[in-house]
Amino acid sequence: MKNYRLLIKLLLLAVVCAGIVFFLNSIFDSSETLRGLFCRTGSSDVIGKLAAADPATIANRELTAGRINLLIFLTVNMLQLFALVASLHVIGNIRRQDTAPQLKLTLLDNAEIFLEVPLYIGLFGTVLAFLVLSLSHSGSLLIAYSSTLIGILFSLVLRLTLYYPLRKKLITIVEGAAK
Repeated sequence: MKNYRLLIKLLLLAVVCAGIVFFLNSIFDSSETLRGLFCRTGSSDVIGKLAAADPATIANRELTAGRINLLIFLTVNMLQLFALVASLHVIGNIRRQDTAPQLKLTLLDNAEIFLEVPLYIGLFGTVLAFLVLSLSHSGSLLIAYSSTLIGILFSLVLRLTLYYPLRKKLITIVEGAAK
């Protein structure tokens, strides 16, 4: 039953993420603001005319690089969301278990790696952004900074709102029983 709930959560998250990716990818061509975040743009009329006239133009290559940057950005951030949901699930399962507090503390210490996964995904996004730097300078910086920032924030939120309070509660119970 527990794995079924996780599977449903992950499938729901995957559908939402696919919707976000589809939506942002579809408005990439029509929104100069969104396009400007991921690639260098001049006048949208000039870029559109140049890209339509010759597929090998600089403008067309810049738009392609921008779309790749957008998809990388979305992929890294969606991975962050999957890591967040997995961490919430694992810590929630430990919290709901009907076992001794000492065993819960041990399980919580063992599950600490899930709290660091957002940091690792953020680091992955940063390294990937530096690899993409040759395609588009502006888009790769957005990927690098945002993936690192989101990884730090997700890890911090998980530790402060889930891990620390549960660990404090269990330590208090274990220490109170020892006296």
